[in-house]
Amino acid sequence: MKRALAAYLNKVERGLQAMPPRRRRLVLRELESHLLDEAEALGITEDGPMSRLLDAKESPLELAAELSEGDGKDLSHRHVTSLLAGALIGSITGGHLFAQGWLWYISLAFGVVHGLAVGAGFFWMRRHWQRLGDGWRLVMAISFTALLSIPLGFTSTRGFVITRTFYGAYTGFLLERHAQKRPIWQWALETIAFTAFMFFMEVVVFQRVHFHWNNRGLFMVLGELSFNLALQLGVIAALSLQRRLAERWVLRPQSM
Repeated sequence: MKRALAAYLNKVERGLQAMPPRRRRLVLRELESHLLDEAEALGITEDGPMSRLLDAKESPLELAAELSEGDGKDLSHRHVTSLLAGALIGSITGGHLFAQGWLWYISLAFGVVHGLAVGAGFFWMRRHWQRLGDGWRLVMAISFTALLSIPLGFTSTRGFVITRTFYGAYTGFLLERHAQKRPIWQWALETIAFTAFMFFMEVVVFQRVHFHWNNRGLFMVLGELSFNLALQLGVIAALSLQRRLAERWVLRPQSM
């Protein structure tokens, strides 16, 4: 897949020689990121299918001409796409917390940080590790979103709560792992596993929560599980929105 993509990008680059070198590199990086997103969404991992996908696009020289003509729009497009996708995640998780009875300003703070710092930050920066293998992409996504989610720890009336940052890291894991569509059972298994992990950290490791097997304990489990399901819904919606908004007209198949 990388050979086919590199050959296509080289031809596009030859058509962008009139563009300043720094701007040219940025445009090519944005183009590469978009094409990798599209290939991932279609499950393409080999050179053959990637070549067929690129053959259905506009010719590299025609694309280069259109990119030169619309210079400056691609970067803005990606930034707007990242903000909208991140805001969608934050509105779903923050709204769910408010529906569960959390204070409005805590719910709002969590949603803003989770959506605009973690979600939008992920979409902004993902192009920097897209060329890595699956394992390293997950490591980079989790590490980066864990760093971005530090402010989530302060969305509490009881000081810094480190376990809140785990939601940010988990968001990065989901966004990277499910950038390529996967079966629904994997989503379900990951939600259950993360819910169990959070209870282990809260109850056993940090002892922030006292858990008992009674009606209150069951309510706590269902509340945590429902929030993690809402988080997954936010990720699914954000990935779907990002894919749709990434369909720039200059990159649509020639037959459209």
